Amino acid sequence: MLSCCRVIPGNEEVKRREEAFTDTIHEEVFWAFLLRHRVFPIAYYNLQQDARLSMGLKEKLKQYSENNQRLALQSLQMQHRMQKVLEGQEFKGFFLKGVTLSDSYYGDPGLRHVMDLDCWVEERAIGSTTEWLYKEGYVSVPDIRQLNTRQLDFIKRTDHDLQFITEKSGLPRIIELHWKLRGPLGGFNLTPDKPMHEVDNFLYLCTHGTEHGWFRLKWLFDLPQIMDRIAFNWAEVRERAILLDCLDHLEITLMVLESMLNEPIPEVIKAQLHPSKYAIKLKYIHEAIASSSVFNDNDAKRLAYLKYMRSLSRKKINWVLILKYLTSHNDWKLLPLPSSLFFLYFPLRPFLILWRRVFVKD
Repeated sequence: MLSCCRVIPGNEEVKRREEAFTDTIHEEVFWAFLLRHRVFPIAYYNLQQDARLSMGLKEKLKQYSENNQRLALQSLQMQHRMQKVLEGQEFKGFFLKGVTLSDSYYGDPGLRHVMDLDCWVEERAIGSTTEWLYKEGYVSVPDIRQLNTRQLDFIKRTDHDLQFITEKSGLPRIIELHWKLRGPLGGFNLTPDKPMHEVDNFLYLCTHGTEHGWFRLKWLFDLPQIMDRIAFNWAEVRERAILLDCLDHLEITLMVLESMLNEPIPEVIKAQLHPSKYAIKLKYIHEAIASSSVFNDNDAKRLAYLKYMRSLSRKKINWVLILKYLTSHNDWKLLPLPSSLFFLYFPLRPFLILWRRVFVKD
């Protein structure tokens, strides 16, 4: 799987693939990891002509990849429509990751797995954009039409995006509407007014992946495509990372690239890098990448991720992060309270969680 990290494989990837095929490939495990890390489109692109894979596996790869191409076209179409809506109302907005990234750096919007559509908009555009999405057949999670003012204020303070879902055919299933680029941890303190340039976009991807523990190799595979196409001045990248308060995210990312994809760390960054500072974080990241389970599928993993997030926080006591875990829209749905009694959700949190686990069936 790691040998499929590039659209145009280099000698390192070819060598790694040949070494892998000297042993028997357990195709069921391989397929499970392709799905788990959401890298089957680029794997199919790399392996479709390889006779060492069974026809059955290649057929599954083909079917999933062709479906992904269809989803990519739907996402591109929706991006175009949303951009026209924003421009028509003179709102600032642009798209993050997704098909914009794959179209620019993979050379084909369908070579990167399509999951959701991420759009950043300036704060004053949230209301009208939300209404437009509702009219298109989307519903927000949580449904903000059902929330009171305190609940809305809580979401605005502790979150950085709102998820919209639809079951209508021909539309991207999930759209995430961002009013901030990152969440409550701090770091990457860019307040944009236009699409990010190449260095900022690279640092944004480093920050996004690091905050999520690089749980999916899909995110890591983005970086070789960019690095192959852009001749970064790494001294300038490092200085920009310091300015945006995300140097640790950049250094962690480059260490993960080195350990997972044998990507050398640029000398200008390596010279000032202290790997021991990140030992605990890297241990968590490597365990997360190697895990065959879904993200945070039990209490132990949720606690481990919370500790990892806490280690990335810019504040010793991060009240926003703490508040985010002290109540949720699931609590509000289970026990609707008026705005004046919102504070009761915090002491009731343990009982509401227990109630859902015992009595509420998904």
